[in-house]
Amino acid sequence: MKKIAILGGGSWGTTLANLLAEKGLDVSLWNRNSNIFIKRKNKLYNKKYLPDYELSKNLLIQNNLEKAINSSQLLIIAIPSKYFKEFSRKISKYLTNQKVLILTKGIEKKSFMTMSEVFIQETKFPKKSVMVLSGPNIADEIMRKNISASVIAGKNLSTLEKVSQLFNTKYFKTFISQDIKGVEMSGALKNLYAICSGLSDGLGFESNTKAMLLTRALKEMSNLFQEIKANPKTLLGLSGVGDLIATSSSTKSRNYSFGFLLGQGISPKEALDKIDQSVEGFGTLKVIYQKKNNFRIKMPIVDVLYQIIYLDKNPKKCFLNFLNESGNIDT
Repeated sequence: MKKIAILGGGSWGTTLANLLAEKGLDVSLWNRNSNIFIKRKNKLYNKKYLPDYELSKNLLIQNNLEKAINSSQLLIIAIPSKYFKEFSRKISKYLTNQKVLILTKGIEKKSFMTMSEVFIQETKFPKKSVMVLSGPNIADEIMRKNISASVIAGKNLSTLEKVSQLFNTKYFKTFISQDIKGVEMSGALKNLYAICSGLSDGLGFESNTKAMLLTRALKEMSNLFQEIKANPKTLLGLSGVGDLIATSSSTKSRNYSFGFLLGQGISPKEALDKIDQSVEGFGTLKVIYQKKNNFRIKMPIVDVLYQIIYLDKNPKKCFLNFLNESGNIDT
């Protein structure tokens, strides 16, 4: 599996493409707009998403989508969730016998399917050949070779082990899991709580508040996991607690930054425009809000976020009301 194609040249897709290329693997990176990749003094850069980092000389920027897919043994997809369904349908005619690794985090609005489930439905690709990667991964930190880890989940243990080895370096480690549903749901849900964490900071609250929010977030996630028959133990791993801590604490997290701007009194639309990248938690919030109502389970943080983001309620008033509406049972 030495020929790899990555579809999606955002910060995360570019970061993993660079990591693999630095290991000497044959890596192609495709993006809808290839103009974001430029050369300065014969050095390659992603001018939009990672402008400060020189990319590996081994990394090939591929303009032809069909060629990128056809030449790959491992296909990695890093397309924003709002385009994912249509994109999966588009590339289905090019797929052969590749292994597929999905980086996209999100939940499909109408069906409540995860991204791997959407991909399989749209492409008719075999489940055993589809995997996902999720974890506490801030792209900028990995580009600077900070020690980091992630989890790769799928059904075929042998394939998981082979793909995991491709990513392992002195500074980046991948673990494996067969709970693909739990890993994906963890990755999607934590985006909501990262927004709430940013909101808390934007409103001027401090460490005690954040600790309370993150522990209550895990409780809400656990309640939902029970309803969807995902393994609650997965929440204790990298894709759960790990990703929740990283994304809720970093100013480089888009979801955190979106929440912080809301706390500063900026409207949701203005905040999205300021960030100018995909804020996955924005769309996921509406899906989870509707689903938790269908399940009739209590998720007070989700309620607060929905009121602020979709009903234009006052952030501070909603936030303070959360304490009165969240019940008094701890775990």
